[in-house]
Amino acid sequence: MQDVRSWWGHLADIWPNPRELLRRRGVVKALPDLALAAFWTLGLAVACVSIFARDLWRLLWSRVNPRSPRNLQRREWQRQHRTLMELLARDPGTPISPVGREPALASPHAQQPAAERGCRIFSRVPPEIRRQILVAAFGHQTIHMDLRFRPPLHLTDREPFDGWEVHARARARAAQAPTGHPRPDRCQQECLRTWKWFSCVCHRWDPDRTAPLSLGRRQNYRWAQFGEPEADQCLGGSGRYFEAMDVLYTTNTIHISSSVLLQHLPDLLPSHVLARLRSLELVWQPRELPISHGFLPTNPAGSNRPQPLFPRLAYLRISFHRFAMNNIDDATDMMLPYDNKQLLSERLHENLLPQVDELVHRIAPPAAEVTLSCARWDWYELMDLALLQKQGKEATSMQRADIDGLRCWRTMPSRTAEAPADVEAAAQPCSPRAGYWIHVPIGHVRLDNSYGYDWQRNELYGLGTQRLI
Repeated sequence: MQDVRSWWGHLADIWPNPRELLRRRGVVKALPDLALAAFWTLGLAVACVSIFARDLWRLLWSRVNPRSPRNLQRREWQRQHRTLMELLARDPGTPISPVGREPALASPHAQQPAAERGCRIFSRVPPEIRRQILVAAFGHQTIHMDLRFRPPLHLTDREPFDGWEVHARARARAAQAPTGHPRPDRCQQECLRTWKWFSCVCHRWDPDRTAPLSLGRRQNYRWAQFGEPEADQCLGGSGRYFEAMDVLYTTNTIHISSSVLLQHLPDLLPSHVLARLRSLELVWQPRELPISHGFLPTNPAGSNRPQPLFPRLAYLRISFHRFAMNNIDDATDMMLPYDNKQLLSERLHENLLPQVDELVHRIAPPAAEVTLSCARWDWYELMDLALLQKQGKEATSMQRADIDGLRCWRTMPSRTAEAPADVEAAAQPCSPRAGYWIHVPIGHVRLDNSYGYDWQRNELYGLGTQRLI
């Protein structure tokens, strides 16, 4: 604002004053300068009016023209919302086909077991051996599950030309198509968008550099490019996955970063499928979906969801998308880098952690091992020592995490147990959850900073004489 005032002040200084000019030079000698000043004054006024009229016309035309980008985007958003509501209104038992393939028509032949139609030799193998084969083929991995509103994918077995990335046999379109290769029309591609469910095996870790853990999890390492849960290309999987659903859900870790699935997964999958899940990685982006809205029923009044939502869950990890510097951290609503550590601590302990508590109570059984991975070291250094001071050293149990990094135990505040909805659930003993792990990934650990190495934390975590930098 000060710059605008200074500019207008300089403009007033160089603009001629007609009364002063006439008094000093007379009418005849001042006429050329007065005419020039009147010309530029009129031109400036016309230019300002023209700019205002052009902007006003663009605004009106964008609302009147049905093919304007604004109206096209608005209709696309309405179609996206309408088709999502139709998808949520379907029977959860209806299968959702992968890679946009339509489900096969029901027929007596299609209803026969796949083993009888396909490989009769495999059907004669004893069930125990058959399951071991399926586990060896499809188990002990991290599987991406994704549902997004996107154009159709073009499957290929090789990279067609330089500049096009191929992942999970799906060809990702580059920002600029190379010269000499046709590129589909943008409007045509946008009109083909639809909700598509994809899955693929996770490719974030190098198997030679990461130690395997239970249920397909792997130990992270510091310099892995995708070492922590992040938005990944969750693309087309093979149809063979649907022949061994029980093996997929009970022996693998399911990685979910889609905000639609984080909110509506119980509306898309039947309850018996949710009951099979054993390990989950949830990657949150609070700008798209607040944590408090995670896995909430679409119609709370008529909802009969079980509590917890995933009764057989053994491992649950909640993490966040990476926050870029000089941008808003949507989890705490603060600008990066943080300039007020006291305010950050208040928002973490009074806002973020209570939301995580409610989410964990809603979806995870008391016996499940729950881990909350901090998005930045700034979060963790404001939590671990505060928990140590509040809970004591034995209760906080500061240690190195099995997935690498540091972790400490947070005891959850006590809450009144809710009465189960059905008689069978009421007959079963239900113990409250004690707490969960607060974790910082190995790539975010900053024990060696500008003030020197933090030997206090090094000793508290029992890291020994070897520095963890």
